[in-house]
Amino acid sequence: MKINRKNENADKQIKFHFDNVYFYDPQQYESIYLYQIGDLSSQAGYTIGEHLQLCYEISYVVSGKGIFYTNGKAYPVQEGDIFLSLPGELHNGKADAAEPFRFFYVGFNFHSETDGQHAMTHVRKMFDQTKKPLVQDNLSIDVPFINIFNELINLKNYSTLMINTYLQQIIVLGYRSFYESWETQYEPQPKVDETKQIVYEVINYIDVNLHRITELPQIAAELYYSYSYLSHIFSKEVGLTIKDYYNRKRFEKAIEWLKNGDLNVTQIAEKLQYQSIHTFSKAFRNSFGISPTEYQALYINRKK
Repeated sequence: MKINRKNENADKQIKFHFDNVYFYDPQQYESIYLYQIGDLSSQAGYTIGEHLQLCYEISYVVSGKGIFYTNGKAYPVQEGDIFLSLPGELHNGKADAAEPFRFFYVGFNFHSETDGQHAMTHVRKMFDQTKKPLVQDNLSIDVPFINIFNELINLKNYSTLMINTYLQQIIVLGYRSFYESWETQYEPQPKVDETKQIVYEVINYIDVNLHRITELPQIAAELYYSYSYLSHIFSKEVGLTIKDYYNRKRFEKAIEWLKNGDLNVTQIAEKLQYQSIHTFSKAFRNSFGISPTEYQALYINRKK
C-alpha cells in the first residue's frame, strides 16, 4: 500500500497509521523480500490514492468496510476479507462513509529462486493466476500480522527470526485462503472432463482415507492408475504435488486435534501415519515455525 501524498487531506483522513516502509532497502527473509507492512485505521471517506503496484500485497480488513480497486474494477470489502494485489496492477481504496475500514497490509516480493523449485514456487504461481483478488479469511491471518507488529515495536534478540516466521505464515495463509476457494472447482459436475474427474478422485480418496494411507503409491493402486500418471495430472491441474496435498490435509487434521485437546502429540503422530513423533514434530515445525506442543499451548492460552 502506498499513500498518495498528492492528496493533501490524506493524513487528516487517517485515525492511526503504523507504517514500516523498506522500498529503498527491501528486507530479505529467506525467499521473501519485505517492502512494506503496516496497520491503517481511516476516517470516513478516506482514499488511498491510485498507484502502481511494485510488489505483491496482502491486505486484511480488520474492521469496517469500503472498496478496493484493481485496474479500475471495484471490490467491496468488509471485516474479515483478504485482498490480494499483484505487481503491475493499478491499486486504490476508499473507506466507507459510515463504517470506515481499518486494515493490515504487507507488500513483498519473491526471491528469484522461486522461479525454480523453491519452497514458495507454488505460492507465487497460485497468486499469479488468481482471477478474483478477494476472499474471506477463515484461517486467522490477523494473528501473524499482530505478532509482527509486536516484534517491530519491541525489537530484541531473535526478532529477525520471529518476523521471518510470521511473514511466511501470512503469505502461506493468504495462499491457502485463495486456494480453498479455487479448489472447489474440482467437485464433480454432470459434465466434468476426464482429467478433472481423476483429480477429484485423488482428492476425495485422500480426504476420506487420510488415516489409513501409509504410502502414496497406495492411492494409485486403489484407483487403478500408475502413480507417475496420477502425479503428472494432479500437479498440472492443481499446482501441487500429491505429496504436498496429502501433507497439507494431515496438518489440517493435526491442528484440529491439537485444538480440541482430545489426543496428545504422540497419538496424533500415530493416527496420521508418521514414522515417529520426532518426524511429525519436525515436519510441523518446518511448516509453522513452532512445534505441535508449542502450537497447542499457544492456542489454549489464546482461548483463556
